[in-house]
Amino acid sequence: MKPILAAIPLAMVLSAGFASTSKADMVEIKAGPVELGAPDKNSLVGPAIYQVDGFSIDVREVTNADYQKFVSATGHRPAAFADDKDFNIPTQPVTGVSWGDAQAYCKWAGKRLPSEVEWEKAARSGDGRIYPWGNTFKAQNAHLTGEVPLKHSAYPKQDITPTGIKGLAGGVSEWVRDVQIASGGVCGRGMSVQPSYVSDDETQFEKLLSGGGKLARFAPACSVGGKAFSPAIVARNQKLSMTLARLGKPGWGMQKCAYIKGNNFSGREHMTKLTNRLWDYTDSYAEFVGFRCAKSTQK
Repeated sequence: MKPILAAIPLAMVLSAGFASTSKADMVEIKAGPVELGAPDKNSLVGPAIYQVDGFSIDVREVTNADYQKFVSATGHRPAAFADDKDFNIPTQPVTGVSWGDAQAYCKWAGKRLPSEVEWEKAARSGDGRIYPWGNTFKAQNAHLTGEVPLKHSAYPKQDITPTGIKGLAGGVSEWVRDVQIASGGVCGRGMSVQPSYVSDDETQFEKLLSGGGKLARFAPACSVGGKAFSPAIVARNQKLSMTLARLGKPGWGMQKCAYIKGNNFSGREHMTKLTNRLWDYTDSYAEFVGFRCAKSTQK
């Protein structure tokens, strides 16, 4: 995914970059340019035009019932709240899962976690909307209050995109694929955005360090402390981040972290914006964080 540096009319972005089709449990998003991001530290760098490859994304988050099938089939550890009657209803989105748990489930299902740009492109429907339903915040349109996640069938009917993707603004927040390292309480070593290359295959790290393999397909220019950095420098910084995350020791004060998108039943109003991102350590879990899966479109 590479940013398009030249200015592109939004109408062209819409016509070229956001055709979509629904296949029951997934929505297919066509490849093409799209405007993403926002001018704040908790978002992708933007507003900017990003070129995003074609992919499909789940209509809803993975449920407790879905996750239990995975646990039963693989022997993977159960979700942290599997024995909690308030959080283990089969049709609730599964929570109490780490980034690694989410990755493992998606891989088992023949899918993967969506990247942040994929998640945001699907959520914003290609026209730059701020919320799934449009550009005006309406608290009643998403499940933003309460003590537990709702069953999928109980989600507000307005929390849905025109293409049928549900629960992106409320309910539970969602892990996405992008991984960085956290240092000094910051995910991404202070960079406002970095390439989203990540691999489940540990051998890919060796290839990366030796200069082989694909380093970063998404490397926009970004700024740190007001100083602009080129895509090449950002990519090198990503390489360093991944190296440190791979080799890091607890004493270094560095841990892997991953981004989280979407608001949840205990979130604040500003978190409902589809550009907003949270983060947590990849081995952490929370009662308000779940996930959905995606799949690359065959070329």
